[in-house]
Amino acid sequence: MFAVRIEELADANIDVLDTALAAAKRKRDEADVDIAAITAVVDARQLFQEHSQSTIKAYLKQQLNCSGPDALRIKRRARLFNQHPEIADVFANSRISAGQVDAMATAQQHPRAGDQFADFAALFVSQAERLEHDEFTAAIKHFITQADQDGAFNDQKFHEDQRTASVRVDDGAISMHASGGDPLSAAEMKRIFDLAVEAEAHKDFETRRNLHGNDALAHPMPRSADQRRFDAVHAIFMASVTAAADGKRPEPLVNIILDATTSLEVLARHGFLDLTTNNHDTNDHNRDHNRDHNRDHNRDHDDLAATDPTTRRCATSTGVALHPDIAMKAMLYGSIRRVIVDAHDVIINMGRTQRLFTGKARHAAQLLAVQCGYRGCDIPAEFCDVDHIEPWINGGETNQANSMPLCGPHDRRKHTKQLSGRRDRHGRIHLITPNGTVIKPLNAPDPQWAEPQPKPEQPRRHRQYTWDQWVTKHPELTNLPAPPHGTTFSDLRPAA
Repeated sequence: MFAVRIEELADANIDVLDTALAAAKRKRDEADVDIAAITAVVDARQLFQEHSQSTIKAYLKQQLNCSGPDALRIKRRARLFNQHPEIADVFANSRISAGQVDAMATAQQHPRAGDQFADFAALFVSQAERLEHDEFTAAIKHFITQADQDGAFNDQKFHEDQRTASVRVDDGAISMHASGGDPLSAAEMKRIFDLAVEAEAHKDFETRRNLHGNDALAHPMPRSADQRRFDAVHAIFMASVTAAADGKRPEPLVNIILDATTSLEVLARHGFLDLTTNNHDTNDHNRDHNRDHNRDHNRDHDDLAATDPTTRRCATSTGVALHPDIAMKAMLYGSIRRVIVDAHDVIINMGRTQRLFTGKARHAAQLLAVQCGYRGCDIPAEFCDVDHIEPWINGGETNQANSMPLCGPHDRRKHTKQLSGRRDRHGRIHLITPNGTVIKPLNAPDPQWAEPQPKPEQPRRHRQYTWDQWVTKHPELTNLPAPPHGTTFSDLRPAA
């Protein structure tokens, strides 16, 4: 049967395969809802005892021949759908993913945060339809943290207390293991490792370029990705004993991003700020800032239902979730760079005065996202190019509102495929093909746009020029070295 299906699909184009995948996904999701419904009935009526099982989990392991974790996921889904059938309906329509359902099921059955889940169920469904999987699970984790502050802090403290590492030599080969630690240390170590891997990759790029010149891309890298990662760890070890004795700690390796509400609440909870009055002994900036937010905070700060947890953010710029108390500790020790989006004392809007995102403009744009803006790409934003949503050549400005991180390949793809960017009313940027198709998950609804429909793009010039012709049009380039013979330049500006 599988071989027959392969033969049917072998010559299909990507549009046909996308349609087939969407249909298969919908069937799978409908089947998962059926399994959850059966599980809910067996669980509620204790019918698993008919098979001499004492729990629904054991029944599922027996009947489905699945693992314990898989049986637990099915049980949680069944109980979530039983209490919130509207979530099951959206899932059956294939508009949200199984992973997002499992994240909601975990939150709904959390021993302390679960009591507040019902207040946010409709909101979570709406968020699941528009957020990518990792963003949604981060929002769910923040909901649990806010609802169970003591428990979340104890979990992170446990990992810090249980931190351990070992390095052994087995038969002449190294064997390493490390686990635990606090979130900030974990984020710093991951950041150092990523930088070291990137440095090893650049070494390979340079070696390949020296060996093969302009034909470098047609040849493999000197080392595999696994080998570069190992060599990166070795470089980190060697750097620890070769660093200068008076070496200084570099600029913060980790940035903590807090939304204004969370930052004010954690300070108020520990007595550093009084949010019940506007009479603070602070400078004018803080008075103005607190006055803007006080109307949202003259309430019981334990009332999570008064806020939208999916708008909260307390994490490193690389996406590691933090308990607000850990962020506050970092504030007090001055070991972090404070980053508050749209803070008045950080100049990032360079308007039309600068074409490229550099300095604070580039850094701020990278902090607005955790990873590449092309759906499905996991390249961290800090290693990405910062591209204009509205192209510079069409009048786009160099500021945060018009920026999106894209890794090198996807940045080039955006331009070669003439993809455009558009922001929805929640702030997310979507890429759109020239024929108007939004790049989004299968069966997902179209976004609700923040801006009106852009004007149709004007026809572009497609004339090509040699170097001599290009210099004639742009005399300021006269003193630059000429590119390799045969290089041509395309003018893609809108036609006048």
